[in-house]
Amino acid sequence: MLLLTVFAQGSPIPVKVADIVERMERAQSGVSSPNHMTRDYRLGRQGSASVDSYGIAEVDFRPPGKYTVTKRSGSRSCDQAVKYVLKREIEIAVSITKSRAVAVTRENYVFSYLGETVLDGQSYYLLHLDPKRKQPELILGQAWIDKQSFLIRRIEGNIAKSPSWLVRSVHIRFDFANSQGMWIQSSLEAVADIRWLGAQKLTSHVLDYEAASAVAAKTPKIGVAPPAAAVLE
Repeated sequence: MLLLTVFAQGSPIPVKVADIVERMERAQSGVSSPNHMTRDYRLGRQGSASVDSYGIAEVDFRPPGKYTVTKRSGSRSCDQAVKYVLKREIEIAVSITKSRAVAVTRENYVFSYLGETVLDGQSYYLLHLDPKRKQPELILGQAWIDKQSFLIRRIEGNIAKSPSWLVRSVHIRFDFANSQGMWIQSSLEAVADIRWLGAQKLTSHVLDYEAASAVAAKTPKIGVAPPAAAVLE
């Protein structure tokens, strides 16, 4: 078991990576996901100030799950990407087996401790994520763990496997928020390097959500949404 030392108020405190991960897993299992979400999506070239396409989608995570694109503008690229992303996300949300397969847990990752870091003025434990399998839904990168709640605040890195030979690489960042006992994916930024097209950037933000019910609480609680950039092919 790896034993490391961090400093708090000038005093060294031993930190075991396994302890952080165990508390992180326990914290994630104690929160629910929303029944319903409204998100916006923007798609364009990396480094460009303009957006090629824009859309808004309503997502219902209650089994069997459904989604509706309620607003769209620009090219059809964003519309097609959003539909594919949401289909994958719902499949994972309503399936215990699929949810476990993408969860940020010891079942899917090897963790190592990188130290403490500050994000938006708050201190976090920073863990390195090393996927145990090469699959597009797992991320080789880092996770920011809240030192008080032990919930994940951010995940950032490259997907462990490209979804297509057309996609050279995908860098992705998920931000999460804990609100009223719910663990919410508050924003997404994904950049895919696509052959012949170059770098394409997809961003998404939560516009609104509804609280989880007792029925929704029975659905899988641990896991993150599949990398949206996987559809930019």
